This record gives sequence, structure tokens and C-alpha cells, in this order.
Amino acid sequence: MKLYAAQASRAGRQAMYDALTLAWVSAWVWLGVQVHAQVSGSEDGARRIERNSGELARQLHDAADVLAHTPLIGAKVRRPVDKSGDAAAGLQHAGRQLADNLEKLGAAVGVEVALVPVLVAVAGWLVLRLGYARRAGRADALRRLPGGADLLALEALRRLPPARLASLADDPVHAWRTGEPEAITALAAAYLDSLGLRGVSVTQD
Repeated sequence: MKLYAAQASRAGRQAMYDALTLAWVSAWVWLGVQVHAQVSGSEDGARRIERNSGELARQLHDAADVLAHTPLIGAKVRRPVDKSGDAAAGLQHAGRQLADNLEKLGAAVGVEVALVPVLVAVAGWLVLRLGYARRAGRADALRRLPGGADLLALEALRRLPPARLASLADDPVHAWRTGEPEAITALAAAYLDSLGLRGVSVTQD
């Protein structure tokens, strides 16, 4: 594989594309983390409700235990205080559930915010950059082989636009089939040029 072109201008554009892709991915990951942090801030409030409600429930039940020993009216006084303690315990449970749900929601929303833009950017990078790397690496290997010019010329016939081929020879397919050296060299050089590998030598038979 060959990640970057030999031509400085094209290699610079490729490096800029890589840098922009990295910046795009980093920005969306950062945004996802920030969204998670914002939701987690609400989770902290729910955790405080859970803690305070638990402490209130404990104190109310302790107070109910003390009031229960009040002569004559102890049982009657204890009942509403116990109910208040039970209500506080219910609030504690609700606070715990809210905090747990906010924690899960924060993680889910943070991932959802970043996931699609990151996947699109990475998929585009893989298609464009790795696709180029495979083609350029193959072309660079072919040009070193005996008969490499013929193979590169064939790649040119397969991949270059018709207008470009027509500018190289009157009948480029016929020229390739009959092995015309000048046409084959021109086709091979044009294909290398299309990959930013202009200026490298091509091995003939």
C-alpha cells in the first residue's frame, strides 16, 4: 500500500484531508463527551435527592421509634411519622432510579451524538484514502516488474476517462493490443500521473 502520492501537491492535499478527517472525528467525540457530561450533571442532582431522602427516612424512623415510647399516645403518634419516613424512603428509591436512568441516558445520547458523524467520516476516509493506497501501491509494484508498462497501460484503459485516453493515441486499445511502445509508455505514464506518481520510471519488457 502507498498512502501518499509522490507529487508534493497531491500528497499535501491527501495529508490535509487526513487532518480534516481527524479534526472532524475529534470534534464530534468531544461534543459527545460534553453532552454526556451535561446529562451527568443532572444525575448528580438525582444522587443528592437519593442521599438526602435516605437520610430523612432514617431520621423519621428513628423519631418514630422514640415517639413510640410516649405513654398513652405513642402508637398513634408513631404511625404518621413512620408513614412520612416511608414516603422519604420512596423518594430515595425514585431518586436512585432517576440517577440510574440519567446515567444510561447520558451515555446513550453522548454516543448517538458522535456515532453517525464519526462513522460517516471514517467510512469516507476508508473508501477514498485506503482505496487510493491500494491502487497506488499496486501501480508502484507493477511499474517495477518486467512488462509493467503493459499492465499499467491496461489499468489506464480500464480507469482513465475516454477523453484522456483519446489524447494519448488515436486508437489506444488497438495500440495496446499491438504493443506499440510509445502508446504503451504514454498510457502507463498517464495512469501513474492520475495517481500522483508522475515522474517515476516504467519498466518495459
